[in-house]
Amino acid sequence: MTRVREFAPRDGWNAATVPQVAASGKSSRFGAAGSALGYLAQVEYGLLLVLRRMDDEVTLRLSMETADDIEFDDPSGIEARELWQTKHHLVRRGSLGNSSPDIWKSLHNWIETAENDCELVLFSTASASAATAAALLAQSRTADDVRAAQQQLEAVARKAGNDDHAAYYTRFLDLTADQRFELLCRVTILGGASRATDMTDQLVASVRKTVPALRRRALVERLRGWWHARAIQHLDLIATGSIDWIDMVEVENQLHRIAQSLRDENLPLDYGDLPEPTPEEAAQDDRVFVEQLRLIMLHHERIRMAVYDHNRAFEQRSRWQREHLLDPEHLKDYDRLLVEEWKRVFLPIEEPPSADEQDEEASRRAALNRYMALGQRPLPEVRPEVRSGYIPLGSLHILADRLEIGWHPDWLRLLTDRLDSPESEMPQPGVA
Repeated sequence: MTRVREFAPRDGWNAATVPQVAASGKSSRFGAAGSALGYLAQVEYGLLLVLRRMDDEVTLRLSMETADDIEFDDPSGIEARELWQTKHHLVRRGSLGNSSPDIWKSLHNWIETAENDCELVLFSTASASAATAAALLAQSRTADDVRAAQQQLEAVARKAGNDDHAAYYTRFLDLTADQRFELLCRVTILGGASRATDMTDQLVASVRKTVPALRRRALVERLRGWWHARAIQHLDLIATGSIDWIDMVEVENQLHRIAQSLRDENLPLDYGDLPEPTPEEAAQDDRVFVEQLRLIMLHHERIRMAVYDHNRAFEQRSRWQREHLLDPEHLKDYDRLLVEEWKRVFLPIEEPPSADEQDEEASRRAALNRYMALGQRPLPEVRPEVRSGYIPLGSLHILADRLEIGWHPDWLRLLTDRLDSPESEMPQPGVA
């Protein structure tokens, strides 16, 4: 007797992928937007499927837009090959009734292309009513359920009331009764799936065992960024006729790497490869911290590097705070440590000479040397296991931009015109 498989996916799985949008008289511009949304969701649903199956299926691998919308294969031969048809509707409407286009288009596609050893999965944002063929072909079903679904679908095909689907009905009835039963034994229908706009919540829920609740969204956003880049690479290879698979271990390795960066003693680094400012951009930069560097006549290429460090540190610190990965008080404490490092290098070594004995050029050169010496010190990172290089250096420039520290001995006086507050309210040197 033909085997009826109890399908592995867990209850509550939600799907969103390639849209099947009925003609509604609206501009094709809106239809194109719906299609684009569906394709983006298809990529994200591939990630969700992998995350939810990771615990039990180590050797599984995935491809997209090959034998089907999504294809799973197990090169070890333990699990059967799976072909997934995905149907995404712009609103939660329609149904998976016995005449549903979602069902008949999928069945026709599988009859024409699928091999006999493949498990076949349809999931749609449409819903299945009780006692319909779709409901009978759900995850857990018996041979009797499959027989009942077969009878309902055969009745629809024989009635052939929908001319648009006439070819689908004819092809289905061209199979023998046993072949139709064998086909449906391999079909699983997952309805009531979530839309593309709900995918973030689904992905966050799928990583709940990986990091604490407050860090899950940060993990998902980083994993999603890697996945999109990997999917583009994968689809580019497929489009040019190459064979490519995304192994589950690739996703697992990325998941663990990102989770590791979200530990208490660590933080994720997202801006190490931010584009460097061009020489023209650095030359036109008039921010306070840049003016501070010009006061000591730092070389223009070193100024450009300082702008790069500042920009990366600023973006990273802002993102950590937005994602609640770094408490503002912790960041204040870190800045105090950097101010202390600045003081160790920049506070005067001896009492200054009288005004008529001061040499402006000597003061500037001494400040320049101290600046270089500070940059060569082993500056503290924001957390013990963070290894950035640019965070402490860039954070020093953030402090210089606030005029909490400076490089030239007379930086406050020389930059008075850059301050919003009156001179009497200027920050004191070295005070955060």
